[in-house]
Amino acid sequence: MSEIPLPSALSILLSLYGYLVPIMLYAAWSALAFADLGRRQLPKSVAIGWILIVILVPFIGALSYHLVGGSTLPRAFRGVIVGGGLACVALALVLGNL
Repeated sequence: MSEIPLPSALSILLSLYGYLVPIMLYAAWSALAFADLGRRQLPKSVAIGWILIVILVPFIGALSYHLVGGSTLPRAFRGVIVGGGLACVALALVLGNL
């Protein structure tokens, strides 16, 4: 009978973070994008286009809205949300692979 080693608690935790952090980040970026789109005075076709991009291209759509979509969120706040989120994903993936 062969023995399969069980993963450690740390390994399970880091794998969970590697799976959940991108989902939480997408939810936060999308919610901020939708709230920002709701406040802006854009033509209906442009707003619908951005909404479709955020929904249909899950991770890249929300990221592109905050970087090039003319988001009205303060620049420092956008930098923290985008840069900090990407850093969290990278950290979870790097630690998970150790």
